[in-house]
Amino acid sequence: MEPTLNYSGELYRKGLHLLALLYPVGYLMLGRQWGLAILIPLTITAIGLDFLRAKNESTHAWFDRFFGFMMRPEERAYDADRPPINGASWVTASFTVLILVFPAPIAIVSFVMFMIGDAMAAIVGRKLGRHPLGSGGSSWEGTIAFMVSGLIVAHLIGASWVPFAPFEFATSALFGAVLIAGALEAAPLPFNDNIIAPVGAATFLAAISMLG
Repeated sequence: MEPTLNYSGELYRKGLHLLALLYPVGYLMLGRQWGLAILIPLTITAIGLDFLRAKNESTHAWFDRFFGFMMRPEERAYDADRPPINGASWVTASFTVLILVFPAPIAIVSFVMFMIGDAMAAIVGRKLGRHPLGSGGSSWEGTIAFMVSGLIVAHLIGASWVPFAPFEFATSALFGAVLIAGALEAAPLPFNDNIIAPVGAATFLAAISMLG
């Protein structure tokens, strides 16, 4: 097992994560009832497989053989006492939680913005990051990439002044949501950023919507 995930593995990892953008697309096509009927069992299955590979060496070896090259070291660890949840499971759980808790427009804008921003932060930060941001392994370059790409995406799908945007939010609300998500993504918090960052953004958008 490599001590760290190499850049090639990072690219594959973020490419897989970006496939999760099919979640909101599928949800919009199927509607809430069918969307949740798929998302909830899928989340339970994904996390259940992580627990299984932590308890069963053969299952762990199979996952590591085919997917280990794009897992972080802590995700590849065989630890029956502390089952490691991999990034793909966290992403699936993230969208499910967002859809369960928040209105669909808020959940989708927050999720899509975070997924694009997180991918750009990793790709740019790993390649060009020269200035550390705090002690969590993030860089200013990666965080700026998150903010810029997140703002662009959030406005393309959620700005009230964009004619083809499927959702309508004030520009100031989208700016605030992206700033919160970027800060949470970069901060060395004891929570998985795939959950805490988009939920933070969604919470802000929900609060602004209520006040408005």
